[in-house]
Amino acid sequence: MPADLPGIVRLRDRREALTLRTILTAARGLFAERGYARTPIRLIAQEAGVSPQTVYAHFGSKAGVLGGLVDLLDDEAGIPDLVAEAQRTEDPVALLGLLATVARQVRERCGDIVAMLSSGAAVDPDIAATQAEGARRNRLGIEMVVGRVRESGRAVVPRAADIAVALMSADVHTSLVAEAGWSHDDYEAWLKDTLVTSLLR
Repeated sequence: MPADLPGIVRLRDRREALTLRTILTAARGLFAERGYARTPIRLIAQEAGVSPQTVYAHFGSKAGVLGGLVDLLDDEAGIPDLVAEAQRTEDPVALLGLLATVARQVRERCGDIVAMLSSGAAVDPDIAATQAEGARRNRLGIEMVVGRVRESGRAVVPRAADIAVALMSADVHTSLVAEAGWSHDDYEAWLKDTLVTSLLR
């Protein structure tokens, strides 16, 4: 089984990683400040200190830059490392704990990207497509971990992946952390316990 999920890109493993990260970091800030629709490639290039042609060469279009934010999220949240760790363990509780860590690190380190995609998906098809790609990768990772739990010989409940997707959703995190004032440590511990009790027979 490969150490990386299809579609996940290790930015730091690519030769042009510094340029890619610089462009994506500039876009991340500008999209948050000005909105996706009001941020031209010219401004992203200026903020990143590169030419517009460089942005087009790497990403093809502004929608391509937006899609690259999913790669940036994966990288900053440490998803490739957690996927690799999941390949090295067969302990069901530890595997579900990794899902809790993924959810925590995505929200804690990249909550701005998640919020931008959530708020913009209803009004912009590019943002909707990027959000869908993020959801696809999330689902793929969850299904991989649930499959690893089954391979360990531990029985899981029907529709385990569906339940995990719901428990790991941004709305649950917002309710507990942003609204109820939980710490990220509290959220991760609760999520791990809840995944274990909800998914394992």
